[in-house]
Amino acid sequence: MSRIAIIGAGASGLVCAIEASRKGHVVSVFEKNSKVGRKILATGNGRCNISNEKINISRYHGEAPSFAKEALRRFDTFTCKAYFRSLGLEMREGEEGRLYPMSHQASSVVDMLLHEARSLGVSFLLESEVLKIEKNSTEFVLHVKDAKQTFDACVIASGSVAMPTLGSSGSGYAFAKALGHCVIEPYPSLVQFICDEPHLKEVSGVKVDAGVELYIANQKRQSVQGDLLFTAYGLSGSAILDISRTASKAFVEGESVHVVVDLLPNLSREALSSLLQKRLTCAKGKSLSLWLEGIIPKKLAHFIVENTKLTPIKEASTLGAKEMKKLVFALKSLPLHVKATKGFESAEVCAGGVDVRELDAKSMMSSKVKNLYFCGEVLDIDGDCGGFNLHFAWASGFLVGQNL
Repeated sequence: MSRIAIIGAGASGLVCAIEASRKGHVVSVFEKNSKVGRKILATGNGRCNISNEKINISRYHGEAPSFAKEALRRFDTFTCKAYFRSLGLEMREGEEGRLYPMSHQASSVVDMLLHEARSLGVSFLLESEVLKIEKNSTEFVLHVKDAKQTFDACVIASGSVAMPTLGSSGSGYAFAKALGHCVIEPYPSLVQFICDEPHLKEVSGVKVDAGVELYIANQKRQSVQGDLLFTAYGLSGSAILDISRTASKAFVEGESVHVVVDLLPNLSREALSSLLQKRLTCAKGKSLSLWLEGIIPKKLAHFIVENTKLTPIKEASTLGAKEMKKLVFALKSLPLHVKATKGFESAEVCAGGVDVRELDAKSMMSSKVKNLYFCGEVLDIDGDCGGFNLHFAWASGFLVGQNL
């Protein structure tokens, strides 16, 4: 029986605490917030996107993403579903393989995990920020408030700097550095774009299925199709979150970023040209934006007319070949300059973190400090949008708990 300290009562810390306690260890979880699992409660718009049916190493990123293979093998989608079912939580499948609690509430996930941990005797020390970790020859000494506590093993599950309003901070990185580990400089991922195009505020709230191409220094780097949401500040939606990691890295490296949006991705240019030509039969007496409302949302129709400088055309039926070509280009290749991302404040996760090349992939124990472990988002492993990040948090916490 060992005394285990877990720093952080998030997704990875909770699962780690359960598994460590099941092995007979005495587990203490230190959480600087007044509640556990605050970030879990915010995921999936409060519904908690627990996992995904399509968990695969190709959906993970970092300097050495293959590090995650062992955790994902030990805790795959099947294991994840069985694990939560054993706690009393049923799941349902949503769009694109996303898995949610059947209750539609993230609080159900936190409640089940917390009940299990407490029933196993896990101690939760809330509003207890760990200020410093020291390692002597055999023990870890944690400085908490005005007291010192000693443990046989220490697990850093403190998360990243993403979403600081939910209590996130860089404390885990500082602990890792103090204990001799390297940290890959974090940057935001799964984050929205800030754009500075004129008239963009006019389309705020419009959501479309779109094709989005990401250009870094005028070179095409990524191409996706999915939900695109126009906002007062710029762009959001799953399509943007999917390409945000690459864009964030480009901003860190000082490169320019822009996107090209295809507003009608299921129509080729030829098919769109043909459709617009046919629609001229119902164009008489209609303004250009009213005529476009037949195929795209009202606000977007106004925006396209403004953006293509076709406002002088008073009636859609007077469109010439040159103007028609401009319209097709605007609908299929709308360029938008990206000024910045919304940063750590809005990012769902961080790229970067504790360098996993200094850990044992089979146990997640430090190769530098015996009995020091890391799990969850503090690591330099981040996943795609759709439950992949939460799944890795469960999986890495599970792996550490099993190997303590």
